[in-house]
Amino acid sequence: MIISNPIPGSELYWDPSLGRLERRYCWLFGAPIVGLRIRWRWLQRLLPSTATQVLDAGCGRGIISRMLARRYPDAKINAIDQDEQAQRINQDIAQACRIANCHFRVGDLTTLDSDAEYDLIVSVDNLEHIENDLDVLQRFYRAIQPGGVLVVHVPHYYRRWPVFKWRRNFDVPGHVRPGYHLPELIERVRKAGFSVQQSGFSYGFLENLANNISYFISAAEQKNRILYALLFPVLNFVAWLGQGGRPGMGAGVWCVAQKSSSKPQA
Repeated sequence: MIISNPIPGSELYWDPSLGRLERRYCWLFGAPIVGLRIRWRWLQRLLPSTATQVLDAGCGRGIISRMLARRYPDAKINAIDQDEQAQRINQDIAQACRIANCHFRVGDLTTLDSDAEYDLIVSVDNLEHIENDLDVLQRFYRAIQPGGVLVVHVPHYYRRWPVFKWRRNFDVPGHVRPGYHLPELIERVRKAGFSVQQSGFSYGFLENLANNISYFISAAEQKNRILYALLFPVLNFVAWLGQGGRPGMGAGVWCVAQKSSSKPQA
């Protein structure tokens, strides 16, 4: 049986590293991360209708992993991340929520060694952390079954900041590049051997505006936590109002690709 509260991140109520008030807040409002909520809403539009073996490649706090377990209740979800302590917490949360089809493993995507194991691989805002991103994409290609689907989301090289002007994306700790131009992402995915089915930008105007205000308050480092907690429901609602469009330019880029029969190009 899967947790009954459908709000993304509400299961953080069972996170022992959070205080009692923080846990209750998560139960009421879900994970208070504007960008993550935006990315999950986009991801839902891009995912295939069915999957049986799923890899969440770089799962972080496991919120998307557990939502994938909800979306595909008959599938096996493998969620990989390097943070051993976080993965222990993620697994404890899954057990507390009785999510039996989601398994959290400690692993490094740069050494991923699977052979045709998955029919869906999801990578959300991970490649910008990896120096040799092409090698990881080629590992995804080997790990996916023929006909399997890869869904990738990464930051765009540009973002609208603070409101109207396009600027280079922020330098975020842990990122080896500020983001990707859309043709650059497509080229990487194709070079790994995949056939790109569709691609585009995420973060429409209202989504970008809400996320920028979020960044201005927290600086992506959990600063001003009380102010952020007070404003998050409003910011998330503004971002929610902005969903549904297909922006010609946005702060995120994505592509959906399929494993092809051709070999990766040299």
